[in-house]
Amino acid sequence: DNQNHAIIFTRGTFQQCIDANQGAYFEQMLLLPCVLGEFRTPERGDNHAKQIIGLPEHITSDFGSIGDFAAGAETAFGTILQRTYSVLGARMHYGHPDIMNKQFMMQQGGVSKATKTLNLSEDIFAGMDFTLRGDGRSIKHCEYFNLAKGRDLGFAAVIGFFSKLSSGTGEQILTRQMFRLLQLMPLPDALSFFYAHVGYYFTQALVASSMPILTFVWSVVLAGDCEVTWRSFENYCPTIPAAEAMARVLSVWYSWVLILFLLATSTPLFAELWMQRSLKNALCRLGKQFLSLSPLLFVFQSKLIGGYIVNELRYGGASYVDTGRGLPTERTPFIFMQTKTGDI
Repeated sequence: DNQNHAIIFTRGTFQQCIDANQGAYFEQMLLLPCVLGEFRTPERGDNHAKQIIGLPEHITSDFGSIGDFAAGAETAFGTILQRTYSVLGARMHYGHPDIMNKQFMMQQGGVSKATKTLNLSEDIFAGMDFTLRGDGRSIKHCEYFNLAKGRDLGFAAVIGFFSKLSSGTGEQILTRQMFRLLQLMPLPDALSFFYAHVGYYFTQALVASSMPILTFVWSVVLAGDCEVTWRSFENYCPTIPAAEAMARVLSVWYSWVLILFLLATSTPLFAELWMQRSLKNALCRLGKQFLSLSPLLFVFQSKLIGGYIVNELRYGGASYVDTGRGLPTERTPFIFMQTKTGDI
């Protein structure tokens, strides 16, 4: 609501709404005319003016294990994944470095939605409304200009941030923008849009529920095994005991396949660090993260996301979570951790 209210006080044709935890670099401002040149058109009213120019963020809070994990995930999301979504037609508006044409934003009611619950993830609705209006509108991603961004550093802040994202995504599913976009998009674009937004959170919910399902199936298979005392009356008994069959299945699932899964999820960050810096830097950072047991944090994060989005679809009631993004110099009370994670 503050962003929409501030539009009438802005001057010029283009606007950029940045957060309080962001900063700019002098050398980056020298490239600002190049970004504004993306809107330049040969004739008045051409489609080049109907654009949102997406820009990446330079994450500055990459110290400490938790901060490094969060910064790495955000770096991959804001660069290589955004480029991919832009090509596939699934990129909306996420980061506040994005520069927008103020005239077209005012035509659609502002750069964000002001409903506290339904539009908790307010930024994305600027891109969704922009795409729905059609008429040559497009969302582009450029990487020669960026702003600094301070991300979460503490465990409690990470929990609050992902609880807000998950609850906001659960509310997105109920909006008319999501309904109309998936009705109007071609199938490839719709699948890309689903994968880039709601599908990711649904996947985390399925991953979070896989362990209880696996335990239940394991118990059913073991309970259905033939008893030794009744083998003479049961002619359908398999030659392999149920416990051995389940052991073989689990040994396949949790062998090299698990290592392949971990490497596949780390590939976007590895590729981006290799392109931006060097192969040595990418290997050192990924190695340091694995030695710091980053998979354990992301397993917990997956469980957290899955629990919050399922609870949001069941009960609703999403609300803004003030993460603070301060230095984690104080010990988090156990009662806080229990109330945040006890029901997932």
